[in-house]
Amino acid sequence: MLRRTFIGLTTFTGFVLGGFGLMKRSKAEGRNNSIQNQFVNAQVSETASDLINFFQGYGYKLVQAGPLVTGYDFNGGLEFDDNLSLIGVNEFCIQPASRVEDVSEKSRPGTLPLFHIISLGSLDSSKPNQSVDLALKLLVGRIGLAPDRLKITGTEHVLDHLPLLQKYGIQQSQIRFVDLNEARMAGKGSGYFEPKGHPRSPSLQTYSIEYVLPDGQEIEIAEIGLNTDWGFGIGVERLTMARHDQALTWDQALKSFRTSVQSSADRQNLPLPAGYYKILELSQPA
Repeated sequence: MLRRTFIGLTTFTGFVLGGFGLMKRSKAEGRNNSIQNQFVNAQVSETASDLINFFQGYGYKLVQAGPLVTGYDFNGGLEFDDNLSLIGVNEFCIQPASRVEDVSEKSRPGTLPLFHIISLGSLDSSKPNQSVDLALKLLVGRIGLAPDRLKITGTEHVLDHLPLLQKYGIQQSQIRFVDLNEARMAGKGSGYFEPKGHPRSPSLQTYSIEYVLPDGQEIEIAEIGLNTDWGFGIGVERLTMARHDQALTWDQALKSFRTSVQSSADRQNLPLPAGYYKILELSQPA
């Protein structure tokens, strides 16, 4: 659900099968197991590795995410967010995604043409907030983000998680409340996630966690589910920006976007989707 100097470009290759032992779900998805997750630079790749080790240390299994090129028209044929149906209890995935609408905001630091979401299912259905507790343990404890530089955006229902937030040094004064009906109409998270026209029709209450960089710019780093079986999603690139106190730029990630879309389309024998041309601002072949 989520959106999004550094070391030079690197490819995080073999990450799916060789390095971390992903489980195959079907023969049709077998080709996806050779996916090369393209990260914009080595620092983002390092963050992904740290996150994988962290969640595996708590008993989660890394499972195959969906392809970046979807084959349907929504969002220009590119994956918009994480697919919750692929994530079971005690599982997580790293989903590559891209949002065509972000082209209009490409000049804003932190907005990227390609980003990755670490999405987590519930660890224990009898403890619905356990995964949320784990997310905060990661952000504040493991990554070391300063609690007083975190902001929360959501409806008044975020107060249901206030004891957990306070446990990690986040106070009620850091919460910005939005109207539930307005958040649902917008559908973009930070209160409610329900994108119009989305083929999977997600509909869930959420709140976002933002981090304030030294220059005062805020970047959203996580989206937390409220009263759902889904735990949370964390942006790998956005977390890296917070970790290193520096925003990445659109142009820095264009090469990884181009390579990732081309690889995903080739693996599935699909043409390059309309979103590929829109994000690269190229004319689509007739």
